[in-house]
Amino acid sequence: MTNMKKRFVSIILMAVLALTLGLTGCKTETTVNIDASAVDDAIAEYLVNEVGKDYDKADVCIPVIHNLSTNIINNDATVYGDYWVENYDIKGDTLEFVSGGNYPGVFKLKINENGDMVVTDFQSPEDGEGYADSAKKLFGKYYEDFANYSADDKAKKEVRTNAIAEYVKANGLKVTQYHDYGWDPVALPTK
Repeated sequence: MTNMKKRFVSIILMAVLALTLGLTGCKTETTVNIDASAVDDAIAEYLVNEVGKDYDKADVCIPVIHNLSTNIINNDATVYGDYWVENYDIKGDTLEFVSGGNYPGVFKLKINENGDMVVTDFQSPEDGEGYADSAKKLFGKYYEDFANYSADDKAKKEVRTNAIAEYVKANGLKVTQYHDYGWDPVALPTK
């Protein structure tokens, strides 16, 4: 009986060892620390290059990004937010609004083989009558945040103005304000 117990324990130990060796040979996913600015840069590039191409040419195309939530799992990011593409012509020290549009929705991004963050998918609520229901479904638990932001003209103007100011600074433009037809020009903050 003792030999039988020893043999049984030996078999169990070998099985545990084999299982341990087998598990250590499995490929595990590596979590990459995704930089928020890399996410914003990829979204901006998508807005300018993919969405912006549907507009007539202007001097500049400025993406306005307002992320409500960014969820990162391993090398993938899901970003919920409100986005704009705005096209301007430069007239002296003023950006004159030419065209643009609002694109609320959800971006899916990943890190590609070169280590760059890229957009893999963008979903937006449907237009027209089904807008509210599709927005609720798309934004899920972030819908209330989206609806509150969408209704807050002051917050949207602040996000827009800051995005334009950052673009002007980053691109070395000699611009001090932007102007929408029928409205007074808006001075850009000098940070």
